[in-house]
Amino acid sequence: MKKIIISVAACGFYGAAACCLASGSSNIQGGALDLGLSPDSLLFANASNVVDSSAEDKDSQPEKKEPTQAEIAEAINNPLSHLWLLWVQNDTSWWSGDITDAFGEDDKVMNTTLIQPIMPMQLTEDWKAIIRPVIPINSFDTIDGFDVSETETEGPLGINFERETGLGDIVLWTAFSNNYTPPNVFGFGPTIMMDTATDDALGTGKWSAGPMALAFHIGEKWIYGVVAQHWWSFAGDSERDDVNLSDIQPVLRYRLTPETNIGLAPNIRANWENDSDDRWSIPIGLGFDTLVKLGPLPVKIGVEAYHYVEQPDPFGPEWQLRFLFVPVVPSPGWSKTPLF
Repeated sequence: MKKIIISVAACGFYGAAACCLASGSSNIQGGALDLGLSPDSLLFANASNVVDSSAEDKDSQPEKKEPTQAEIAEAINNPLSHLWLLWVQNDTSWWSGDITDAFGEDDKVMNTTLIQPIMPMQLTEDWKAIIRPVIPINSFDTIDGFDVSETETEGPLGINFERETGLGDIVLWTAFSNNYTPPNVFGFGPTIMMDTATDDALGTGKWSAGPMALAFHIGEKWIYGVVAQHWWSFAGDSERDDVNLSDIQPVLRYRLTPETNIGLAPNIRANWENDSDDRWSIPIGLGFDTLVKLGPLPVKIGVEAYHYVEQPDPFGPEWQLRFLFVPVVPSPGWSKTPLF
């Protein structure tokens, strides 16, 4: 019951922060959605604007106009822009290994929907924070005595496969960044993994925390960078295994047009509690994304496919199919005003 209360509170808080706060200052006029993208905010998306804006008369007040599709796509490609986003990602993975082979079972399907409000806000004139809760809705084929989230056995195995669906462990990472402008941007901060799973099979049973960092190059044609996180457990169920987990997401994209990219952004995981032979899960693949409009709402959509070239032998992912649906959320005016 305690976990359910925490889960509901966390989801309610972040959902309200991403939607209700934003909608309080959004406007739709004449079919155009006010995204709060000003020339100043686009400095974080397009390095060429730095030169253009410096040449402008600061006393002039240009007429406000709706940003173009290319400008919005440019801002989405920059993880440190002023855009508020509701990043929805669905991952379907097919798991197999020694366990399924021994029992003559088919591959098991694991599905996770990640709801990720991305909420940048200006802290001071020079520093900003990007707050990104990652709220997982998991649907796993679970095995008696096996923890899918930790990819290792716990005691004697059974052969009963049961599907469990519910909330997983919510991750909250916060990146602090100076007012970097492209092509090179950087951020760093803490990340925390909360013990919010509604079933033991859907989470680690631990509270964990550690550092995170990101670095990106946003060029005219190529976008590449990395987001890295690590967690160590510090509280939780003493009977569950400790968490010592790394998640590394390299990003490589090539722009076919200003709105459309091809590339990859796989999640590489290392569970340092496992034996060295079963430590890494490494996918490789390719994907496609583009920016479309649903009425007045700009939305990034995409699909990616991955094959795991390295995974734990007992039971691990072999294939993954990922879908992206990322609407731009109107940002509240206060988020671009220094809080301190």
